[in-house]
Amino acid sequence: MRDAASANEAGAVRQSRRGGWKASALRAAIVSLALLAALYAWSRLQPHGAALHGSVLQPLPAPAFTGFTDTQGRVFSWRQQRGHVVLVFFGYTHCPDVCPLTLAALAQSLQRLGALRQRVRVVFVTLDPQRDSLPVLRAYLDDFLPDAIGLRGSPAAVAASARQWDISWRRVDTGAGAYWIDHTAAVTLVSPDGRLLLRYGYGQLTNPALLADDLRHILEP
Repeated sequence: MRDAASANEAGAVRQSRRGGWKASALRAAIVSLALLAALYAWSRLQPHGAALHGSVLQPLPAPAFTGFTDTQGRVFSWRQQRGHVVLVFFGYTHCPDVCPLTLAALAQSLQRLGALRQRVRVVFVTLDPQRDSLPVLRAYLDDFLPDAIGLRGSPAAVAASARQWDISWRRVDTGAGAYWIDHTAAVTLVSPDGRLLLRYGYGQLTNPALLADDLRHILEP
């Protein structure tokens, strides 16, 4: 009887272990499938399977610039940009360093594109509508990228848009009515179908070849 009981107990243990292994194998399979799905989704964000240099964003529709006009007095529309890659940068014309350096870096990257340059547009959104009138904004951009689109809105429109584009900024008063603006120095790349695709910090733009390489991968068939 004891031998029979021992045999039954051993069988139960083996059955329990088999069940545990099956459960573990099932969990491992589920985790593996989840990882494969995540990798596949990530790879779908990489045009032509390229290893891109910018930071990949959720492919959400680019926020509208509600309440803004460009330097020609026109309302900006994403529909008019379809088929073009658009590089969006928030800054201001009195910026002493990051803004002019970023615009110069963008210009150098675009110079490397050859005929593809015609399919890239730059949008510069001023964070300082008090000082950046449309003529001032146009003259400033002409020194870097004459075909860049300059956008200006009310302070309320600027604040709302900066939040939508994940741009932090604050005015720093220095006395006697003077001030400067501390802001996120990032360029957001919008795909030809009007969706957020990549984001570049200032450090990622210091080598013009990297952005140019990403643009080629996105635009070339």
